[in-house]
Amino acid sequence: MPCVVLAHNELLIFPDFLRHYREIGVDRFLIVDDRSTDGSVEFLQNQVDVTIFAPIEGSTYQKDKRFWRAELLDTYCSCKWVVVPDVDEHFVYKGIDEGRDLFALARALEDEGAEALHAVMLDMYCDMPLQDHQFRGGRLIDEFPMFDGPDYYFRIAAPPRFRKKYPTPFAFAIGGMRQRLFEPLSVTSFNYLILQKFCDVSGQFSPIGLHKLLAGVVRLILGRFLKSAKIYNCSKIPFLKWENGNFFYGGAHALSKKIVLSRNNAVILHFKFASGVDGLNYVAQRGQHADGSELYKRLLRQTELLSASPVFEGSKNYTDGTSLGRFLT
Repeated sequence: MPCVVLAHNELLIFPDFLRHYREIGVDRFLIVDDRSTDGSVEFLQNQVDVTIFAPIEGSTYQKDKRFWRAELLDTYCSCKWVVVPDVDEHFVYKGIDEGRDLFALARALEDEGAEALHAVMLDMYCDMPLQDHQFRGGRLIDEFPMFDGPDYYFRIAAPPRFRKKYPTPFAFAIGGMRQRLFEPLSVTSFNYLILQKFCDVSGQFSPIGLHKLLAGVVRLILGRFLKSAKIYNCSKIPFLKWENGNFFYGGAHALSKKIVLSRNNAVILHFKFASGVDGLNYVAQRGQHADGSELYKRLLRQTELLSASPVFEGSKNYTDGTSLGRFLT
């Protein structure tokens, strides 16, 4: 059960990352280390189940990450089930608390006729200012156990032009803590009613038949609202049976080929703020994410929000899979 990962300066969270995925069945980590300077390589060299790869001279994370990931997947994971998280992401699915491992999950998906499992990415946080979030070691979930509940995420059909290039999934999850705080959606009462009635996050992200038609119609109805908003894509495809020649859109948010998604959904616990404002500053200055890390630069400009706790009346506390409610189906 391989795990393919891209990493840069993740030494602080690597031990908990490896622990989590080993516990659910990963027995080989294929890691592209993108020129880390924090001791990550030395740490990984001492892990018997880790193989380290290095980018060729001249290639960069910003323009080549989808090729780095696809090359490893094509070479080592053809026709195999594989998990493809980022280092700050923990994959959680139904049955994980009862000892269901990735091998059992893969068998269940094959019995269903599915080739992949969709997951909603939940930004995890704690009750202190975001700028002061700082992981000290141990388990990430113990320090950052909170997330926005399922009433604050929605399922929206992807733009038709995007779906032509990346047809899986048909719909994306939107919402969550970052959207709520940094790019709040200006939703009219009518649009909010539409979102509540037709866009529940527990629905299928690759619907068929009338459900697919309805999702497309809802997108048309919400068209002006969606065009005016800066939307965070909270969908991931972290577990799939790899087919050579496929590509992810940047991160594992969408696939370049149409494949069969499970009727069920999982989640990704996303610990993006584990390094506080220092981590955001580093990513912004490095400039290797989309648009020269413009997203992180926008976050850093909103100092009032960074200096406040993200907790609100819709925050939930994670204890186990049952805490996730409608996110796990």
